[in-house]
Amino acid sequence: MEDRSIVTIRLGRREIFVAVSLFLFALLLVLMPSRTEGQDVQKSFKEKFNIADNTGGIGIATSADGKYVYAAGPQGIVVSDDFGKTGSWVQTVRLK
Repeated sequence: MEDRSIVTIRLGRREIFVAVSLFLFALLLVLMPSRTEGQDVQKSFKEKFNIADNTGGIGIATSADGKYVYAAGPQGIVVSDDFGKTGSWVQTVRLK
């Protein structure tokens, strides 16, 4: 005779419904396309803030944690307080 243990799990309708609902929700999260955080490519930085010059370059600097991004050009300085994401840029200095 074999010594086998028998495990019995008793689940009611409510527990089964919750388990199936959680499984379907997790499956839905996995299969749904996630929101991307990539920045859209700008055709020209000059069009957005006009700090660049045709003959001058742009300098980029960040804070130690990368949250604040600064861009300085011959015409002014802009800063982003959200890791350089689109829509977070503000012009802080306008040079003449």
